[in-house]
Amino acid sequence: MSGTTQQATVESARELTPEVREIVLLPASRRLDFAPGQWISLRLPVGEHPPLARAYSLAAPRDDSGRLVLVFDRVPQGLGSSYLFSLRQGDAVEIDGPLGNFCLPEPPPRELLFLARFTGIVPIRCMLTHLARQGTLPPATLIHSAARREHLIYHDEFEALAARQEQFRYHPVITAGDEHHPADPRREIALIDSLYNQRRDYFPMICGLKAYLRPLRAHLKELGFGRKEMRTESYD
Repeated sequence: MSGTTQQATVESARELTPEVREIVLLPASRRLDFAPGQWISLRLPVGEHPPLARAYSLAAPRDDSGRLVLVFDRVPQGLGSSYLFSLRQGDAVEIDGPLGNFCLPEPPPRELLFLARFTGIVPIRCMLTHLARQGTLPPATLIHSAARREHLIYHDEFEALAARQEQFRYHPVITAGDEHHPADPRREIALIDSLYNQRRDYFPMICGLKAYLRPLRAHLKELGFGRKEMRTESYD
């Protein structure tokens, strides 16, 4: 425990898909000062030795309301996700944080490349929303992949952002595999190569399962990107 644990109340809950849920929490004692891309730990009263700690990225940047937006998918036989899917308005949950280093680089890069698989889009959505609200969105490309069209969560939102912001490009990709066992991201790699044609004047940020992340990171290294010239986050 970090010493930042507090109670939060569920203000609302909604389905983004039958397998993906979004909840809005209001901390009871203090607002969280977090950077877009960070996550919080939920301490859940389930399991053999509760509390069960589970980490979830924040899906929306901080604002004056202090509300926290979390998104999670239903994991087969998952104790944590099953409990979270049961939460309703007015329920309480214990939270800790914020934590994590998957944040926008400073100083801002000339161009950003975001790559996400399924719910890996959550911290990236937080960053894009923050940049758009601040009016500081640089040239940026988002490649978001999933096994099914309905798993491209926030798809309509990203299409609308691309329509409003000329410097933002959105490329949804439907790939093989499933969300918990993704196939190698060959289509994403081909798309990177076609979009940038050996350019290296962009900053890649990748979020997803390790099976998705590792081949992308290896390809970027082959293109000449060093460890500090990209940022990655896995959630398995």
